[in-house]
Amino acid sequence: MMNIVLLQWIAPIAIGLCIGSFLNVCIYRIPLSRSVVFPASRCAPCGRKLSWFQNIPVLSWAMLKGRCSCGLTRLSFRYPLVEILTALLITAVWQLYSPPLSLLYILVICGLLVATFVDIDLYIIPDLISLGGIVIGLIASASLPSLHGQASWTGGLWYGFIGTLVGGGTLLSVALLGTIVFRKEAMGMGDVKLLAAIGAFLGWQSIFFIIAVSSLTGAVFGIVQMLGRQVRWGMPIPFGPFISLGALIYILGARQSVDEYFESIRPLFEAIQHYLF
Repeated sequence: MMNIVLLQWIAPIAIGLCIGSFLNVCIYRIPLSRSVVFPASRCAPCGRKLSWFQNIPVLSWAMLKGRCSCGLTRLSFRYPLVEILTALLITAVWQLYSPPLSLLYILVICGLLVATFVDIDLYIIPDLISLGGIVIGLIASASLPSLHGQASWTGGLWYGFIGTLVGGGTLLSVALLGTIVFRKEAMGMGDVKLLAAIGAFLGWQSIFFIIAVSSLTGAVFGIVQMLGRQVRWGMPIPFGPFISLGALIYILGARQSVDEYFESIRPLFEAIQHYLF
């Protein structure tokens, strides 16, 4: 019994906290084009190398009372937040899916978290995450064709490629239309590339659900912010976090329902294809 609890809950939570600590490094260093491996973590104000007990996820932040090791700077609550979020999401995926699919989705979650918090800070989504995600997603589609319900590597690669085109193409169309209507850039290309990467992993079926969720949540957030006078009309709001939210909801709960819906209307697509070709 204890072994089951350890495998299903304690291990993924502990691993998730450690991965979340690494993601904090990625969120800080990737936009600066710095290595995420070297040098080891250091105190930002004084540059002192952190001891092992100052690198314990969540606990170190709590023990240091939210301050850096030298006490000069207050550390953002984001550090434990990212670690806790990562642990919760990884544990949820571990419960829902079996390897290797669970491991692949954990990789997707890590990319989404980095993209989200970098976008919140800097209004950019690093190409390392988006373009790198497209490449890895296509490789994963070919290596694990069951990711898209296919039996051969060519079928998996084809579905991953279609997902990339639908994800990037749909959002690119929206961005171009918004630019024409508002006569200024309505959406960054980072968002387009991020959704293309998501399509490579999750398939074209996921795209319409993700766009619907991200548009709705983004609109609600923007309205609430304007009512609270936190933002004014025309001010930019990072859209990457809402795309990531839609993808996470799809992975954690909506995938089966969406797949069942498209499976139910498959005869319609086959009839259209037969009629046209």
